[in-house]
Parts: sequence; structure tokens; C-alpha cells
Amino acid sequence: MSVFSHRYRQLAINIGLFAVNAVATRLVTFLLVPLYTAYMSAGEYGVTDMSLTVISLVTPLVTLSVADAAIRFIIGNRANEPEYVFVGFVVTLASVVLVALLTPVLDLGVFGGLGAYKGWFVLAYASSALLQLCGEVARGVGKVGLIPVSAGISSVITCVSAAVLIGGLDMKVVGYFVSVSVGPLVAVAVYLIVGGMARLALDGARLAALGGFGHIGNLCAPMFRYSLPLIPNSLFWWVGTSINRFFITGMLGIAASGMFAAAGKLPNLLNTAYSVFQQAWQLSAFQESKDKGLDCFFSSVFRVLQAAMTVLCALISFFAPLIATVFLQGEFYEAWPMISILLIANLMNVFNAFYGTVYTTTMHTVFIMRTTVVGAVACALLTPMLIVPFGIYGACIASAVGNALVFVIRAYDSRKYIRFEVAWRVLAPTLMLLVIQSAVTVIQSPGWRVISGVCLVICIALQGAGLLPQIRGLLPRSESSRKEVESK
Repeated sequence: MSVFSHRYRQLAINIGLFAVNAVATRLVTFLLVPLYTAYMSAGEYGVTDMSLTVISLVTPLVTLSVADAAIRFIIGNRANEPEYVFVGFVVTLASVVLVALLTPVLDLGVFGGLGAYKGWFVLAYASSALLQLCGEVARGVGKVGLIPVSAGISSVITCVSAAVLIGGLDMKVVGYFVSVSVGPLVAVAVYLIVGGMARLALDGARLAALGGFGHIGNLCAPMFRYSLPLIPNSLFWWVGTSINRFFITGMLGIAASGMFAAAGKLPNLLNTAYSVFQQAWQLSAFQESKDKGLDCFFSSVFRVLQAAMTVLCALISFFAPLIATVFLQGEFYEAWPMISILLIANLMNVFNAFYGTVYTTTMHTVFIMRTTVVGAVACALLTPMLIVPFGIYGACIASAVGNALVFVIRAYDSRKYIRFEVAWRVLAPTLMLLVIQSAVTVIQSPGWRVISGVCLVICIALQGAGLLPQIRGLLPRSESSRKEVESK
């Protein structure tokens, strides 16, 4: 008999599927960074990063976070599955029209020249929003296996078109927009046709027409009660993680913003690694939300998660100068010291996302926003204050501090809903080591490489020792289970 219950086996299976998806999407996107930095100037690359920043801001606002509501309610109420899919597509398509109407705002100087690419921006937004919705619906209806397939198709098309348009035809920013739009749109077509989502949406439209406005209202009301609190939360999250781009652009120029964006690609590996887990974890948490032992489930998973993420953070920080020689070409290489600070900011963001699952699992989304406000306000205030004395490094520090505040608040506040153990005796000294590693890397004091290496070794030892009791606790149960089975 396995020591893992069904919930752990299902989580492992889902992680495997979403790992393939991550390799096919985010990792491939990361590998395109050398192409972008080789064929674009810092200013041009800054424009492409600004488009991503704006899209991440407007998506939850104009879609009303309908994709998040779709998966939660599809899992909770299979009987109305077609109607939920229909509502998701109607709201998302309406958001594309709204974004198109609002594009004159992009002419403002704070957007760093993004207004020159309005049409391409709308196309990129539409492809991103539709792909996000299709992915959430696929998870909700149980077609998880289609996600890595669609992601693979999208990534291959994106890579090939980027190589041809940017590397071959030197289309620069326009080539970027085309490549990041056409791949996702083909993936959306796969979801609609092969995944049967077009049929589901049409069935939902028919049922909605038969049921009338009252029926649709009864379905939409709880969906939007769930999703609307996620909108200000997304806004504050965006403020805490992305508003620094606008301060950097306004105070230091779009080229500095491009340098900051390029440096952030390597730390984003933490988010890429976590995204593999988060998609599977959120699905498992939703499915197990009514079962007993949810607090133990969260505790076990978080211990492994924080061990893996902190060690990965220390590893990337130590090898950052070497990795940067490959991924940061030309003038962008000068940005590599920022990586160590941004790693901590991304690590805090990973922990925040895990704690966010507590609120979405227990259907307390109205409370998730409150825990984000302090971090967002801190980042918005600290970024311009720290840019003045520390330049672009000040924005990195502000991002790390803002995300750390959210983590502390959520670690305390979330215990009202699910009380799980964090193992602070291991996590707290590990975080101190990461801060020391980051500080010596940025300052580059004498012997900083040795100090960084020592921090890495101690971090691995601490986390390994922290996991030993959990591993030892599993072994006796495994042996006893085997003997019990043999006796029967």
C-alpha cells in the first residue's frame, strides 16, 4: 500500500502534466530572451516589457476575473458547466472591445512609446486573455491533458515566428507582438475545436436563452461575488509587482526599464517553477476543500515547496554571473547584479500565491484583497523614494520589501481559515541567508563569491535537515502498511 493518499497521487499527476505545460510555455519564452536582447535595443525591449505589464494590469479589470470564477464554479457545479463556459467567453470577448476603446490612453508618456503599437497591443491582449480563459476551463472540465498539448503548439509557433520575424526580418517590436499573438491564438483554436469548448459555449448559449435572464442572473451573481473581490486584489498585486516599471520609466527612462525587465527574466524562473505546482495545487485544493485533514495537507505541501524554492533561489543567485553571460547579451549584461534582489522579491511572491490559495479554497476571496494592500502601498511609496539614492536597485529593494510584507500578513491572517505549520525555525534563518547572499552580491565586497557559496551550502543543509523528520515519519508508516497488507 502506498504511503501517499489519493490526494497526493492526484497532485503529483497534475504537477507532471503542468510541468510539461510550463516547459512548453514559460521556459521557451525565457529561452527567447537572448534573441530579444541581441536584436533589440534596451528601449525597444522596454516597450515589449511595458506591454506585458499593462496586459497583466488590465486583464483582471476588464474581464472581471471571470476565468478564476469559471474554474471554481465548474468544479463546484457540474450541472451548469456549459453556462459557466458561455459566460466566460462572453465577458472575455467583451473585454477585447473595451481594451480597443481604451487604447488612446497608451499615448501617454508614462507608457514609454507603447501607443505607437495600439493595434498590435490589442491583438496581444486578446490572444492572452482568451488563452488564459481556455486554460482555466480545461482545468475545470477535467481536460488537463489538453493543456500541455496546446501549450506546445503555441510555443513552437511563437519561437519559430520570433526567430523569423525578429532574427531574420529584423522586425523588432512588431515582430515581437506578432509572434506572441499568433501562437496563443492557434492554441485557442485547438481548445475550441479539439477540446470541445466551442460546443460547450454554444450549449451554454442555448441553455441561457431557454432559461432567460433570471436563470443567467442566478448563475452570474455567485460567480461575480466570488470574482469581483479578486479584481482589487489583482490591482494591488499589480501595484506591488509592476508599478515600479512606471517609476523607472518616468525617473530613469525606458532604457532603464528595459534593463530592469531583462534582469527580472532569470528570477522569474522561480515563478515558472512555481506555476507548474500552482496550477496543480489549486486544482487539488479546490477538489479537497470539503475533506478533513486539509490543514495537514497544506502543511506537508508547504514544507516541501519552501524547501525547493529557497534552495533554487540560492542556487540561481550564486550562479547568476555565469548564467547572465548567456542570457543577457551586450549592454544588458550590466543588469545582472539586480538578479539576487529580484530573486527574493519573486520568492516572496511565490509564498504569497500559495497563501492566496487558502482564501480561494475556502471561498473567502473578499479577504484576499486586504492582505495585498499594505504590500502594494509600500511598493508604491518606497520605489520612488529608493530610486533617488540607489537608482534602479532601489526599485528592486522596494519590490522585495513589498512582497515580504504581504507574506507576513497572509501568514498570520490566513490562520483564521486554515491553520497549517510554516516551520519558521527553518524558514526564517534561510531567508536571512538569502538576504546576506543578495547583499554581498550587489556590493561585490572582497570574497563575495565565497560568502555567497557558503550561504548556498548552509541553505541546502538547513532545508535538508528540516525535511528529515517528515521523510522519517513516512518510512515507518510505509513499512507497517506493507506488513499489514501481508498479514491480510
